[in-house]
Amino acid sequence: MKSFKMLCLILSIIIMVSCNDKPIFNETHIKYQKNESLDSFATKIKDHYKLPGIAIALINKNEITDVVVKGKNKTINGTNLHLNSKFQIGSCGKAFTSFLVATLIEQGFIKWNTKLCDIFKDINIHPDLKNVTLKQLLSHTSGIREFSSDKEVFAVHKIIPEIEGNTTQKRKIFTKWNLEQEPFYPVGEYHYSNAGYIIIASMLEEIFGMSYENLMKKNVFDPLNLKTAEFGYPFIKDDSQPYRHMFRDENNIGITIKENKRTPDEIFNPAGFISLSINDFAKFILVNKKLLNNEKTQFNKHVFKEMFKPVIAIENGNEIALGWQIIYVNGIKTFGHTGTDKTIRAAMSINPKTDQAVVFATNIGDEISEIALVNVILELLHL
Repeated sequence: MKSFKMLCLILSIIIMVSCNDKPIFNETHIKYQKNESLDSFATKIKDHYKLPGIAIALINKNEITDVVVKGKNKTINGTNLHLNSKFQIGSCGKAFTSFLVATLIEQGFIKWNTKLCDIFKDINIHPDLKNVTLKQLLSHTSGIREFSSDKEVFAVHKIIPEIEGNTTQKRKIFTKWNLEQEPFYPVGEYHYSNAGYIIIASMLEEIFGMSYENLMKKNVFDPLNLKTAEFGYPFIKDDSQPYRHMFRDENNIGITIKENKRTPDEIFNPAGFISLSINDFAKFILVNKKLLNNEKTQFNKHVFKEMFKPVIAIENGNEIALGWQIIYVNGIKTFGHTGTDKTIRAAMSINPKTDQAVVFATNIGDEISEIALVNVILELLHL
């Protein structure tokens, strides 16, 4: 649930074992050879970075051209992953929330500049927050507190003890608590905020009298035929699904988190707790790539293209859009996002220059998996 890690990370980072200062893996960048199969490349990535499981889909022009899933759902006594395995994609889900907002704008219910004060008539909104818009919430420029750190996410009930009821009710209480306070940051500044996405969901729930989750299913999952998409961690209900790994043992093997630890409250679903197969993930990105390229889809491109327009510049000359981030890699403008809760890692990236896109997921969320992610994107998108 943290912000997008820049694709121009230095790939020579060496993860060190503090006790002996020796590298725990060979930091060699893995090349995607000409005419090499994606299956072969994915195997090399999984083995080199010792990932429990890996899923990659490659999009070329108007179709998903290759999908690969390798490895196990957990490192000890694991079962083989497969094409229908559901990977948790973390903050990549923010693009889904932005897409949901766009569908409702297309239907005429709201606008990108709909304000907090237009929706919450029963909240005593702080004067500096009344005119904050959906666009500002989506671009992390609302001034709202982040709720992105572990201490905030996993202790939200200690910070706001009043949170209780069903998920919609809890989101409304969370929203009220945040909006009645002075902005945590100056409105208009960029500060990555999961809280902003919870508030967006509460706005939609206030308008439609329907949960964010049901709105997402009705307006995004079903129209795009994303049959595997759901919220939360699938392994909790189905032990064949990918388990999570946060740390590694002395042999650099991921340690499976077997219990339901580090499971946030469902109020955080809009900020990044969608799980789905890698193929369905790719289907979602393919539609977005077409909209970005002004190609024909079932959606109004004039509404949806707003998602990709930069709102504010951040470090290294990169930019923030609406649920998407614009990253310049070796002078090439790419669109994407990453997601992690430190136990999983996922990414999506579009390279308009080559008209390609890639999605990536793994069931370990440490720094080594981040380097693997960057390696995959740089190679497959020819960056």
